[in-house]
Amino acid sequence: MPLAPAHRPRRLHRLSRQKRSPSPSASTRDFAPPTTARRWCVAPSRKALSRSRSAKSIASDSYVDAPETLSGHPFRGPATRPTARVWAAGHHLAQLDGANCPPVVSAGAARRGADCSCRAGAHPPDAHPAPTRADRRSAGRTLATNRAQIVVSVLPDLLRRNPERIPLVASRLNISPDELRELVMNPRINPYVPLVVLKGVSYQQAVDLLESQYNLPEVEVSLQAMRWYPYGKLFAHVVGYVGQISEEELKAYQQMANGEWRVARDEGQAANGEGQTESTYHSPLATRALYDGADFVGKSGLERQYERFLHGMPGGEQVEVTPLGRRVRLLQQIEPLPGARLVLSLDAKLQQRAYELLQGRVGALVALDPRTGEVLACVSQPAFDPNLFVPRIPADIWRTLLNDPQAPLNNRAIQSAYAPGSIFKPFVALAGLETGVLTIRSSVSCPGGYQFGRRFFRCWRRHGAVDFYGSIALSCDTFYYITAQKLGPERLAYWARQFGLGAPAGIDLPHERKGLVPDPEWKRRALKQPWYGGETLNYGIGQGYLLTTPLQMAVATMGIANRGVIYRPHLVRQIVAPDGRVLYTAKPEVIHRIQASPAHWDAIIEGMVRVVERGTARRAKIAGVAVAGKTGSAEFRKGGRTHSWFIAFAPAENPRVVVCVLAEEAGHGSEVAVPIAAEWLKAFFANGE
Repeated sequence: MPLAPAHRPRRLHRLSRQKRSPSPSASTRDFAPPTTARRWCVAPSRKALSRSRSAKSIASDSYVDAPETLSGHPFRGPATRPTARVWAAGHHLAQLDGANCPPVVSAGAARRGADCSCRAGAHPPDAHPAPTRADRRSAGRTLATNRAQIVVSVLPDLLRRNPERIPLVASRLNISPDELRELVMNPRINPYVPLVVLKGVSYQQAVDLLESQYNLPEVEVSLQAMRWYPYGKLFAHVVGYVGQISEEELKAYQQMANGEWRVARDEGQAANGEGQTESTYHSPLATRALYDGADFVGKSGLERQYERFLHGMPGGEQVEVTPLGRRVRLLQQIEPLPGARLVLSLDAKLQQRAYELLQGRVGALVALDPRTGEVLACVSQPAFDPNLFVPRIPADIWRTLLNDPQAPLNNRAIQSAYAPGSIFKPFVALAGLETGVLTIRSSVSCPGGYQFGRRFFRCWRRHGAVDFYGSIALSCDTFYYITAQKLGPERLAYWARQFGLGAPAGIDLPHERKGLVPDPEWKRRALKQPWYGGETLNYGIGQGYLLTTPLQMAVATMGIANRGVIYRPHLVRQIVAPDGRVLYTAKPEVIHRIQASPAHWDAIIEGMVRVVERGTARRAKIAGVAVAGKTGSAEFRKGGRTHSWFIAFAPAENPRVVVCVLAEEAGHGSEVAVPIAAEWLKAFFANGE
């Protein structure tokens, strides 16, 4: 809090008068006007994400680089150490760090040293990152990091006291006066902490502003670490993005974190051998809240899901400043403490391949390890560039993203629900076998459809005589019209729920949709209508009210691959504290266990193998690997193109991977989804999996 102008260090006054330049040049910025005051500036917390080959190599290869400084930089002097978050991906694992800067990513965990970020909280005036220094080996790729950029900040307190200067400052910075006024008048921010308004400023722009700083005391130019996603859209929906904390988020996080940060700070200082003096304990820095209105928090993806772990402890500094806000000297400084590091299961090469295969389409690809539930790849198209949100997204770009009919902000893998179409048929077949409605010797004659009352329900082609295995391999609608009629909607709904449909799969990402498994009771309650017999027939081929997400269908396919065992899908393999302690290790968690006859599991899997060997997915064949799959073409609009689906697992006899592909309005599953999945599976097995 600024002190009264009467607090004047006289000697400092005399020195400044002797050295002051007669003209308002850039050199005057180094010397203080006569009166000075004190203000508190808060440093941000630290975070990072990286990826490596194996958990074993993480333990053996981990190390932390010493922090570096920016001594001699034309804009600032020696750098303090703000916090960092580094994202990287490698052959098998990914890690999300809330740790010291900068990241040095290799086959092990994220390395931290001089690369810093403003992940949460505002930078103090003289807190700046050193240049990025990373050791990238073949097993590690940086997904997102914190890159030093020239930024322009304003001092909200000065503009609040002189609001008539807002148009002048806004004009000088080439931003809207209304936008600047909204930023500085935000009641949630600390008015004494410089507020970043421009990033990535050119060297010449920075020099021009510094030369004008005598007439623009509200403006500061500095070098700060900003969030940067070098791969742009590739991991956008999984990693997510950060943004300035909202009023609702601030209240929620403050309640969650109330009282926790002091304990964490004491533990961190004790671990570093730092004592806590009485004056430090009673200073404003010692009672700094974990969150304030200027903080940046995760808004989507892992950034949001693991905010509590990634958000480190804020530090800060007490500085003496002039009434115009210019720095005189540093009085006190407390280093920020890092957050935790997340180790992920994503495979960077497989994620890249999935992204390339879906390029130019609207859809999603989800791949799981059926032995653990780990997510190997998760891509949604179209995507967005998370760099747009740092430090804040321009209003016109935000409106463009929101109004885009293809909804690039939407993670279709978990947030969009579709009729599954024919990929639902193996689950109907198992329900028929388990209830006695079908046997493996069942057969029907398909004349191109099925007459039900006065309506003829068409099959997609005339199949003639079709047995149980052929019904799956050839995707005969007639076979499943008859089976669904015998089962009824209640038993169809029961078996769909056995595979986890109609409920969130439980992945560690926010905003997952649960889809819909309809039954007569649901329709009476939701639509105030009775259930009709024709709706049951459509139910049997995955049409009607039934809605699922690509992730749900991947999880359900895992149930077939594992003969009834379904694990919770998850991205995070470990959470590691800054001191190397493992706070959490994910273990395979069984969330469904479906009881069915071993012979019936064999029959379903054999039918799905025949889909690839001699049925609708022959393009998914891989030499030397038995692939089990099922195609689907889901109608969603009368007269429109169908959604293209394909689910698969391989090798069929001992599954190591499950994949689900959805392409919106792309046509038949065999035409689009199958080739995409086939190419991705080839990459999986070529990757040594």
